[in-house]
Amino acid sequence: MRYSTEHKELTRKKILDAAATRFRAEGYDGLGIDALAKAAGVTNGAFYGHFASKADAYREIVVRGLADLRAGIAAHQAEHGADWVRAFARFYFGQAKRDYVENLCALPAFGGEAARAPAPTRAAFEQELRGVQAALAAGLAGADADIRAWRMLGIMVGGITLARAVPDAALAEQLAETYEAALVAAAGPSV
Repeated sequence: MRYSTEHKELTRKKILDAAATRFRAEGYDGLGIDALAKAAGVTNGAFYGHFASKADAYREIVVRGLADLRAGIAAHQAEHGADWVRAFARFYFGQAKRDYVENLCALPAFGGEAARAPAPTRAAFEQELRGVQAALAAGLAGADADIRAWRMLGIMVGGITLARAVPDAALAEQLAETYEAALVAAAGPSV
């Protein structure tokens, strides 16, 4: 039986959506094809109809996640003007992003594992990371905007990782507030 192009696209999207959540929750090594297919509600054959391997699906999730981050930065810049960094920092370190694994930013979720991934995944991660950094820098004024954007990325990854890692809700909130302020300070003047 032949499936329509629309059905194939919907199936691929289901697989990617399920894989994004499961990879964020369990990591690359914690998940096999059986679990990915089951989470998406498809067969292993359907999975392999869209991806040659788990590594291929992971690479696409990494690219998609970082593209989503870049789009979120651009949306904050467009919606909040000169105050975009403050609004973005509040969003990024907010409870919804911090406490729910399916909402976790792709940078802390996939960065550590991307470092151990095959070369094509590492290259894709680097390319998308450069795009995220450029999006941040585009919203900053000054000759050192590129450097400040890299600094902001470090605060984002480190801050959200620490805030998520502690079980004490009050400490997690304190850390989130601290790094939210640090992100705004690192940004310096906006465009």
